[in-house]
Amino acid sequence: MRGPGRCQLHGGRSTGLRTAEGRVRVIAANTKHWRQSKAYIEKGKAIRKELKQIILEYQRGGLLPEK
Repeated sequence: MRGPGRCQLHGGRSTGLRTAEGRVRVIAANTKHWRQSKAYIEKGKAIRKELKQIILEYQRGGLLPEK
């Protein structure tokens, strides 16, 4: 044991983030839907939206059959 009664392996409870920079890193790394970040999910949504627009244009132009 080192210091004032804390085990070097187990330490104790975290005191949390102390700096604004640390808080920003945690928010940026916030994940949801398994291990996908918010940025990854938003990028996928943008790609699907663009693809939908392209398909609609092709359907209007007669290059794809309409459903």
